[in-house]
Amino acid sequence: MRLFDSHLHLNHPAFQGREESAWSEAQAAGVSEGVVIGYDLESSRRAIELADQLPGLYVSIGVSPHEILAAPTGYLEELERLAGHPLVVAIGECGLEYHYPAGPKETQIEHFIRQIELANRLNKAVVIHLREADEDFLKILEARPPGSAILHCFTASREVMEAAVARGYCVSFSGIVTFKNARDVQAIAAVVPSPNLLIETDAPYLAPVPSRGKLCEPAMLPATLRRLADLRDTRAETLAEQTRENARRVFQISG
Repeated sequence: MRLFDSHLHLNHPAFQGREESAWSEAQAAGVSEGVVIGYDLESSRRAIELADQLPGLYVSIGVSPHEILAAPTGYLEELERLAGHPLVVAIGECGLEYHYPAGPKETQIEHFIRQIELANRLNKAVVIHLREADEDFLKILEARPPGSAILHCFTASREVMEAAVARGYCVSFSGIVTFKNARDVQAIAAVVPSPNLLIETDAPYLAPVPSRGKLCEPAMLPATLRRLADLRDTRAETLAEQTRENARRVFQISG
């Protein structure tokens, strides 16, 4: 069984000095590929370094809403330069964060749209961070939509899921889907069309049950896969192959 972790932060300080061992443990657990996600310029550069060193890793580069106020003036030009690296397969994470303080909503929307436009110009998918901003996100989908996208760590409404799927986007579920109190997320995870489904760890965040509360490792992805398979009444092996194929398609990975 080969799994694809569509969103992990092996470039996070929590993994500093043990990136190679963490990825080796993930591969031993069946995670053959993954995308290391940048959340600012420094982490995006570090993601590229790691993908160059460790087999099976790809990169998404971007500036998250948490970091957008600190981004330098020319960050989009630097992202475009970094996007020339052959292992860069997406732009993001970028998006809207209305739960934690992350700057004025208007500023977040402006820079989210700028990164969408960059991704569209480069013909790459956008990795989207969305939290408690469903209404504004749906407005963006009508006015300035990505050509291709992944809604990562999905916790939004069924309306958002259906709008995303209607545009051919992928919807990715993290360890949250294993939490007992995540019934709304579980209900949506059970009905996302198979061609639009992805799984992720979001390591080092949101470790799945039975490791909830611990540092999330990419090797923990099988626990999320098994719970998702149960919710969808399908075999874990079937779901592993489907989500891997979906990830390779949306990130335009061949071979």
